[in-house]
Amino acid sequence: MWFFDALASGFTRPTDPGRLQLFRIVFGTVLTARFTLALGQGGWGRLAPNSLSLRLAEQRFGPHRARLLATVYRPALLVRTTAALALALGAAPRLALLVVLAGAAMELLYLKSPNAVRYTLLTGTCLLLAGDLGHGLSIEHAPSAANTWAQCLLVLITTDIYWN
Repeated sequence: MWFFDALASGFTRPTDPGRLQLFRIVFGTVLTARFTLALGQGGWGRLAPNSLSLRLAEQRFGPHRARLLATVYRPALLVRTTAALALALGAAPRLALLVVLAGAAMELLYLKSPNAVRYTLLTGTCLLLAGDLGHGLSIEHAPSAANTWAQCLLVLITTDIYWN
């Protein structure tokens, strides 16, 4: 019911900010696991010199851009994994979220079917719109209208993805 009440009030109705803060913690934890597993499942060797993935990137983007991508790729893997952990722990969550989204968007350059990346970018953008992401692992439950719009967007996006 809170969803329809929020729509009727023009997103000014207070909601529990703890919902979005818990989502931030789970989102950061899942991305930390996903990024860490990607390192061990061929991710670290992707775009290595003389590899098929580098050759495909050269054909797609040209040699200069492909080499730039290959140079930035491995440090970006480490930075985005660290940022995902910082997001889960609530250390500078907005900055960590921006770095995580940039690292996830990088996957659009080399993945064939990046549907999970699109969902990650959409839900991460919803988190960016939130007024109160919280700090640390604590979750606040005092009603606030700071996260109402972001919560409604998350519900709409998730419903649309799973319904369609």
